[in-house]
Amino acid sequence: MASLSTELETLCEVLPELLDSMDAGILLTDIQGKIEFCNAAAKSLLEVPSLEHLRSIPGGSVQKELVRAAIAAGQDDAVSRPQTGCIRWDHLLPVSEGDHKTLQIRTRLVERKQHKRRIFFIEDVSELRHAERILGGTRSVGFITDDPHMRDALELIEQVAATDASVIFQGESGSGKGLMVRLLHQQSHRAKKALIEVNCAAIPDNLFEAEFFGSVKGAFTGAVTDRIGRFAAADGGTLFLDEVSELPKHHQAKLLKVLEDMRFEPVGSTKTQQVDVRVVAASNRNLKELVENGDFRSDLFYRLNVIPIRIPALRERPSDIMLLAEHFLKITAGGHKKKLGSAAKHLLLDYPWPGNVRELRNVMEYVAICSAGPEISDSDFSKDFLDRMHSGSATSSTAADHESDAGYGRDKLLQLLDKHGGNRAAAARELGIDRVTLWRHLSRLGISGKDSHSHLGN
Repeated sequence: MASLSTELETLCEVLPELLDSMDAGILLTDIQGKIEFCNAAAKSLLEVPSLEHLRSIPGGSVQKELVRAAIAAGQDDAVSRPQTGCIRWDHLLPVSEGDHKTLQIRTRLVERKQHKRRIFFIEDVSELRHAERILGGTRSVGFITDDPHMRDALELIEQVAATDASVIFQGESGSGKGLMVRLLHQQSHRAKKALIEVNCAAIPDNLFEAEFFGSVKGAFTGAVTDRIGRFAAADGGTLFLDEVSELPKHHQAKLLKVLEDMRFEPVGSTKTQQVDVRVVAASNRNLKELVENGDFRSDLFYRLNVIPIRIPALRERPSDIMLLAEHFLKITAGGHKKKLGSAAKHLLLDYPWPGNVRELRNVMEYVAICSAGPEISDSDFSKDFLDRMHSGSATSSTAADHESDAGYGRDKLLQLLDKHGGNRAAAARELGIDRVTLWRHLSRLGISGKDSHSHLGN
C-alpha cells in the first residue's frame, strides 16, 4: 500500500511537467468556465501568456461555440443543461488583420466526487483544413479534383477570394467555370449576399440596359412596373458575367463605364444609383485573341482581366477522369453498388471529352441507370457515345489509319499491348499515335479489354 502511495505521489509530482511536454493544448475548467489548469501548449496555441477564464480566449466565445456544437451534435437541451459526451468544433483564432488560424477544440465533462469539471484538448488544424479545402473540401459546391493544375487554380481562388479584385475564368464549355465562380463567392466576405449570374450570350440586344441596369415603369412598351437590374440585384455580392465574350462591342462600352465607378441610371430614370459589386467573368473563347482581332474592347479586357484563372479541359487532367466518373456513378446508382470494369476504364481514359465534365456526368448517368450487372463494361455505354468515340479523332488521324491498315494487324497490336503490360498509352506512344486512334484500331479489329488481358495471360 505504501508503495502505491509513493508511486501516486511521484506521478503527481511529474504530472504538470508531463502535461507541459505535450503538443496538444490542455485546459481544465470548472463548470462556469474558470480555468484551473492550463499547459504550456495551450498558452502557445492560443497565443496568450496566461488564462483565467474561457472568456479570455481570443476569437469568438468558446462557451457559446460549445453550446452550438452540442446542439449540432443532437443535444437539443444543451442551452439549459451541461453538455455531455465528447464535443468538438473548429475555433477561428485571429493572428493578424484579416488572417486567422484554425484550432480544433475537443471537450468532455468529467465528474469526480460530485464536482463537475470540463477538460479541453486543443490542436492547430490550420494546415489540415487548408489541404481539405484544396483537395476535397470544395465538394460543397460540387468540385472534385486530384489534378495539380486544378489544385493550383483552387489555391489561387482561395488567395483572391478575400479581395474585391475582378477575376476572369477561361476554359472550354463544361469544364467547371461556373462551379469555380460559386466557390470564389462562397469563400469571399460577400458569401452572405447574392451571387447573380448573367448569360451574356442570351441577352437580347434591345434589352441589354434594362437587363443590367433595370428600368422604371413606362420606360418602354411592356414596362408595366419598375424592374430591378442585375447590378442592383448583386449589390453587396457578386455579379457573374458568363460568356462575356459574346457581348456586342457597343454594349461593352456601356458595361465598362459602369464597372469604373459602379454608378448607373435605370432605363427611363434620371436618378443615379450606386452599388457595391464584385464582378467575375468567364469565357470559353480566347479573349486576348478577340482583342487582337478587334472583336473585344481592350480597355474592358484589362478591366476584367485583373486575376486570370485558366480551367484546364478534362482531357488535360486524366487523373480526374476516373475520380469524377466513379463519383458520378456512385451518386447516380444510389444503393445499387456498381463498379467500372477494365474495358470501361480504358474507354473513359481514351475518349477526348469535348464536352468536358458535363459530358462525363451525362455518360456516367446513362451507364449507371442502363447497365444490367454490377460491373460496367464497354458494351454498356450508349451507341451515341460509342459512335462519338469512333469518330472523335477521324480528321486528325486519317494518316495514322492508313498506316495502321498497312501494318498494324491484330497480332501485332496484341503483341504490342503484351510488351507494355496492357498499357494502351505506352503502346500508342510507340506507334506514334494518340490513345483515341489506338482505341479505334483495336475496336475495328475486334480487340476488347478482355482480349488484351487474355492475351497477356497466354
